[in-house]
Amino acid sequence: MRMITAAVIAATAVSGLAAPAAFAAEGRLSDAQFMKAARCAGLAGDEAEAEKFNALVKANKRGRAEFVVDRAMAAKAAAARTARSAGEGGKAEIAAELAGACAALVA
Repeated sequence: MRMITAAVIAATAVSGLAAPAAFAAEGRLSDAQFMKAARCAGLAGDEAEAEKFNALVKANKRGRAEFVVDRAMAAKAAAARTARSAGEGGKAEIAAELAGACAALVA
């Protein structure tokens, strides 16, 4: 009987760990993810690629603390400046970030 109870407790604990990750993927972005999405929008540069990040930012902007939105918009502007002035090595880093961390936000 104790083994069954332990198995049920273990299964509940494991499912409890997976649930927040699933909710985060489908639900509202955290403040850090929101700022990252804004940065990705600035890095993307071209309108077609940036549109998916801009839509994500717009969808998650409502109800955010003003200072979080301000920091996100500052991160977006800084990323856009970085993207405009990037050399060959910088462009490769930007492409890697867009394909990695940024792609994970919109997947």
